[in-house]
Amino acid sequence: MRFLIICVSLMFTVASGSTVRADILADVKALFERDMSRVDFAEVMVKVERIINPRVDGDAMQADIDRMANHIRSAIPQNAPEWDQVDAIRQYVYEPGYWNDNRPFEYDLDDPFGLKFENRLLSDYLSDRRGNCVTMPFLLIAIGQRLGLDVRPSLAPQHVLVRFTTKDGKQHNIEATNGGLRGDNSPYTNNMPITPEAVANRVFLATLTNEEAVAVIAVVVLEYLIKEKRYHDAMAVADTLIDHYETFGYAMVKKGTAAYYLLKTNFHDKYATVQDVPEDQRSYLAYLQRINQSTFDKAESLGWRQAER
Repeated sequence: MRFLIICVSLMFTVASGSTVRADILADVKALFERDMSRVDFAEVMVKVERIINPRVDGDAMQADIDRMANHIRSAIPQNAPEWDQVDAIRQYVYEPGYWNDNRPFEYDLDDPFGLKFENRLLSDYLSDRRGNCVTMPFLLIAIGQRLGLDVRPSLAPQHVLVRFTTKDGKQHNIEATNGGLRGDNSPYTNNMPITPEAVANRVFLATLTNEEAVAVIAVVVLEYLIKEKRYHDAMAVADTLIDHYETFGYAMVKKGTAAYYLLKTNFHDKYATVQDVPEDQRSYLAYLQRINQSTFDKAESLGWRQAER
């Protein structure tokens, strides 16, 4: 049986004192019930956090992003060139100065992979200004979108980067964990397990549509459900995300991982052999085995590969 092992873990425990909505699948589906041509990514980030923890102050988060965007907008000439706007965001976020009270946003070297739940949330990054490969790019995207830039997430193995499309249609990468510097795909294809098939099938390094980007933002809900051992709910959420991002390899393997844990809990830990499984449970066993195998097979057929630890 197969399950996903990743070095950049997205699994977490829920914050103390928070509560979780019972109908979490409905909450996830509601994220896509909007005009996908006009998606406010910051708003989606807030809604996702509130699915996990309804006590999150979403208004304060959006106000903070608005304040930063307005400050940057006021510091550059009206109708400034696109790259000047990108550079202004980079300076505001990463360089110390009066604009950020000499507290630049930094890579969290104590938890670079975001293993702690609170470190994976944009609200925490806005508060302590120490982020990782998920929170850092999404802040740039939230600010850039408010300045009218075409910025959206793009995926690499266990990593999110910013894909910036200029008005002339050219696409560029911005690496949020490296000071907001621009670049091409070569650092990712040369150093990560990215197959040509994965690129062709838009598993990695694709410029995501708004709908696909929402699915990527919402994947932390899937991770939460697996952590909470709500494996059937996790598989249902994975299906919803894949409905909106058809080649979302990571969601596929997480669905397979949820099936693995159900197999382990209900069968592997209870019975020595298949023959020991009661007859009335064997169809359920076969169903879980089929889900576990087929989801990994599907992801691998698209070019996804499990990264080494």
